[in-house]
Amino acid sequence: MSSTWGDWKQDQRIAEAEAQLDAERRARNRLAEQIRAQQGNTQAQLDRLTRALVALVEHEDIRSELGQYADAAACRRYAREVVSTVVATGGAAVRDSAEPGDVPGYWLAAAARGVAATARGEATGGPLLEEAALRDRGRTALLLTLLGALTRDPRWAPAPGDGVLPDAVVLTQAQRQAWLAIAEGRLPGTFTDALAEALGRLVAATGSAGPDEVAAWLEGQVPADRRALPAERAAAQLEVLHRVLSTGASAGTATAPESPESPESPEVPEDPLADCLRSLIDEGSPGEAEILDRMATARADMGFLDERVATETAVWNASAGDVLSLLLRDLARPVTDGRYAVARRALAPVLRAIGDELVQQAAVPAANTRTVEVVGEVLTVDRAGAEAGWQQRVTSGFDRRHPLDRRLLPAGVGILGLGAVCCLLGLVSGGFLVVGLLGGCVGTGLVVAALHQRRGLDQGRTSTLAATGRQIDQQAATVRDEGERSAAAASRAGELHRSVAGVLAGVPS
Repeated sequence: MSSTWGDWKQDQRIAEAEAQLDAERRARNRLAEQIRAQQGNTQAQLDRLTRALVALVEHEDIRSELGQYADAAACRRYAREVVSTVVATGGAAVRDSAEPGDVPGYWLAAAARGVAATARGEATGGPLLEEAALRDRGRTALLLTLLGALTRDPRWAPAPGDGVLPDAVVLTQAQRQAWLAIAEGRLPGTFTDALAEALGRLVAATGSAGPDEVAAWLEGQVPADRRALPAERAAAQLEVLHRVLSTGASAGTATAPESPESPESPEVPEDPLADCLRSLIDEGSPGEAEILDRMATARADMGFLDERVATETAVWNASAGDVLSLLLRDLARPVTDGRYAVARRALAPVLRAIGDELVQQAAVPAANTRTVEVVGEVLTVDRAGAEAGWQQRVTSGFDRRHPLDRRLLPAGVGILGLGAVCCLLGLVSGGFLVVGLLGGCVGTGLVVAALHQRRGLDQGRTSTLAATGRQIDQQAATVRDEGERSAAAASRAGELHRSVAGVLAGVPS
């Protein structure tokens, strides 16, 4: 008893010691984790301080470099003041602005003074804007276009072109904003025709890739159904196309990518048009833009500017996406939206061709025959069923697959006869009796096996014929059903195609 009590006490002390060791081990692990985290935070802080120190030194160097661009900076300040005043008042307060001197070769210097003179009604505004266009036609035209879109004043809008309208498959932010402003009616009507023609040329320039992308987009709007016939899929796509051209909202609108200009996105500025114009003005003069970018990076490293804001700020010449994606996104908007009208006009030739192809696909009838393969035989089934004589073919195929062993029954009968003879001879000698009995057993087994095999083959043949008959009936019913469904889909596709063609016929080319 005492030994048992002593063992129990010793086990208890060992368990307590192990628990204490575990607690100490966990405490050491927590302490080690805290030390590592503290070291990581310290290292991160040290790295930030080092980066800020280097950025401070570089910032001073950059400021000295920017000193030689003081005149360009004054022009930018003046341009911001002029543009904001024109947007807010139409130019009534521009008269009090202090006009800086010209900066040779800098387009904004002449453009800002030209805008101010035009806003004041002075005749010198036109020549100054022409001088700015000579220095940089694209940026000058873009400045006037964005200014005209913000003010809805037609005197600012230049002739369409000069890089304002889309001229490549991938658009800049400025071109997209000009596109949206034209679609919303912020610029003269001539811009709408020019925009639609420019977009149409870009779509045509993609060759077969553009129509293929539009066709894939249209096919993606149809819910997947593996049982649908090709004619039904074509009719379903025509249904979506008809709905898009009628209401402007496709079935897949909810799954479409979020528009970059959508106000619901928190990263998007409240007025992308004004932000784009501000980015154009703040770009800097030739040779200065790179220094300004280095300045922004240095200020972010110093903590004066949020690094995320510094890297994600929209730039007027940044990519806004490819033309086809933007057109398809706009095509899913309501028909009353100006973006939809432009997209439908630009995509009209492609949509017309896709509609013609879909109605041709829907007109292809479903297969009027199907096949049933059984025991190596391929039976052709039409609306009425299989061809005559299919039972004989199935029977022959079954017999070839499962041949009857015709030797069993004769062999069994022969051995039975031999056994009977031996049994008769057993009256003379007992050895013949044993052989006769053995032969009788073997012969009986062979006869029974032969009869069993014959009965099994008869049952299998009958079952195969019955199963084949059911398959033939099912396939014949499928042929009839698919024929009716294909005809109905072709009829529906023809109606939709006529409606789609009627809508697209009224779209200006």
